[in-house]
Order: sequence, then structure tokens, then C-alpha cells
Amino acid sequence: MSICKLCEEEKNLELSHIIPKFIFRHLKKTSPTGHMRSTDNPNKSMQDGLKLPFLCGDCEDLFSVWETKFANEIFFKYQETREGNFSHDMWLTKYLASVSFRVLTYAYYEGKLGHFDEKMLRYVPVAINRLRKYLLGKSPNPGDQRQLLLLLDKTDDSSNSIFNMYLVRGIEHDVLTTGADSFIYIKYLNFLQLCPIKLSSTKGWRTARISPNKGILSAKNHELPDYVSERLTRGAKNLEESRNKISDKQASVILKRVSNVPSEKLVETPIAKAILDNEI
Repeated sequence: MSICKLCEEEKNLELSHIIPKFIFRHLKKTSPTGHMRSTDNPNKSMQDGLKLPFLCGDCEDLFSVWETKFANEIFFKYQETREGNFSHDMWLTKYLASVSFRVLTYAYYEGKLGHFDEKMLRYVPVAINRLRKYLLGKSPNPGDQRQLLLLLDKTDDSSNSIFNMYLVRGIEHDVLTTGADSFIYIKYLNFLQLCPIKLSSTKGWRTARISPNKGILSAKNHELPDYVSERLTRGAKNLEESRNKISDKQASVILKRVSNVPSEKLVETPIAKAILDNEI
């Protein structure tokens, strides 16, 4: 028995995904090879995302309700259409807050915030506690930890294939600080989720905010702080560098798997659509 990170009660803990499992399942299902690889170790196939003994069964069930709603009402529909308006109510901010809570709590308790100075680090447990209270229904909103969600698609520049691939297929999470600001960065397939920890200004943080009540989520241009745009660019650069680290042996394995996919099916995969000319 251990302490659940959400309810803080001593219970048997389950293996919890930091990024929801359905996202990795969809990534593998829509991959031309049927596998996925991480930028940290591109020469080894992955079967699943990061999971840890994190939540008790009751809290897992609580998160599962919001995950299922998001998956069915927004995630899979946007994967298919890349357009449309998505109605939502409180369940969307609950889902987003649950992912932000997991990412930030994991980073804080696993010692991943060594790049934070002492002053900025003090805001992290405050943010975790605000998210916890909101998720447990003890607060009507997440306070300063308002959730942001952007629907992504590839750019019109078909020559920038690596950046386009990152926009529509990249999955990663990070907790960043600029010294003056700090925030949670969560990128999964066509979605960019952001959550402020401590901001010196809300400039660039307003247009993508999700209402904690009813609202409409749509694909549109948003104003973002430069440091968020720079993090997107860095994510694409990390992807490119990891591809260059793939060994000849693994490149051969990947090529063999791809060659077994019929060409008409291959061009319809999300990866092909991300890197091919817009007319295809």
C-alpha cells in the first residue's frame, strides 16, 4: 500500500499512464509499421507510454470517465476530419487538468525540475494542490492553472516535413521555465495542451483557454508566447536528431515493415499525409 498522488490516501496503487493509454494505442494503430519509437532511444520499439504506480483504483476510475469522453467526443473525431467545432462542458477541463496534474506531479516528485530556480520551484506544489482540489471537486475551477488546448494540423509548407510530422505525430511532455514564467507542455498527436504554473504576464495565454463550463473547441489560429513556439520548434529538431541516430540495422527493419504495406494504404497513413505534398 502506498499514498495515492491524487486523493492522498493510503491504498493499493495501479499502474497509471502519465499520457493516456488511448493516445499511444491510436499512434501504433495508425503507424505504417504498427510500432512506435521514442526520441530518447530510437533504436528500440516501444509498446506503451510511461506508466507508474501513481493512482488508486478509485482515482483511476475518476480520470477514466473524462478520458473516455475526450477520446470519443474530440480526439478520434479530429483525427478523422481535421475540422469541425466540438461542444464540451466541464468534462473537457477536468480531462485536461487530469493530464496536467499527472505530468507536473510526476516531474516534481521524480526530481525532473532541476532547471527551476528555488523561487520558481515554490510555485509547483501550489499548482499541484490547486489541480488536485479541482479534480476532486473541492474547487469550482483550477484557478491560475487554467487549461489551454490547441488543435494542430500540418503547415502549408510541405517542404518542412519534419516539423509537419512533429505537429501531427509527436508525443511528449515537459515542464519548462524561462526564469520569469513556468508552464506545463504536453504534445500528443494533433493536440497541444498547455497549463501555466506561474506567469509574469497572460499575453499569449488567453485565446486558447478552455472554459471550465460549456464551450466550443475549434481549429483556429491562436496567439502564443514566443517561448511556446520555440518549444514546438525544438520538439521538431529533437525528432530530426533522433531519426539521424537510427542504426542501419533498425532502418532496414523499418523499411521492411513499410514495404509490406500496400502503397494505396501507405499514402493514407497520418505520417505520409504529414510529409507528402498537400495535393496528395
